[in-house]
Amino acid sequence: MEQASELYRDWLGAFAAIGTPAIGRDTAARILAVTYVHGNNEALVYNNKYLQDVHHIEKMYHVEGGESPDADLVMLIKQYVSELEQYRDEHDNDLNESGAVFQNKTPEWARKLFMEKYGIKLIN
Repeated sequence: MEQASELYRDWLGAFAAIGTPAIGRDTAARILAVTYVHGNNEALVYNNKYLQDVHHIEKMYHVEGGESPDADLVMLIKQYVSELEQYRDEHDNDLNESGAVFQNKTPEWARKLFMEKYGIKLIN
């Protein structure tokens, strides 16, 4: 597992070295929007691939520090944050048949993205 992590880190680094994002703008915006709205998930902190992707996004789209971020990325993030918050608010009172405390109040695209890419189940 460690070797796969190093290989992925090197792969991201190779893209960064030539100034080309390995993660497309739309996917990057979706990842950051889900993190903003549903980032209260401990699994995010412990997922090495997710952390590497976020670091790569920060670097390639100038989201770190005092830089001016990529304007197109910012517009997409706003759009996806709005969509996620609206979905959460609309489904806030949905019945919970299982009786679980944590409910999944995220659209299918967000659940699918984080499950397939990182193996993370988004909750609350």
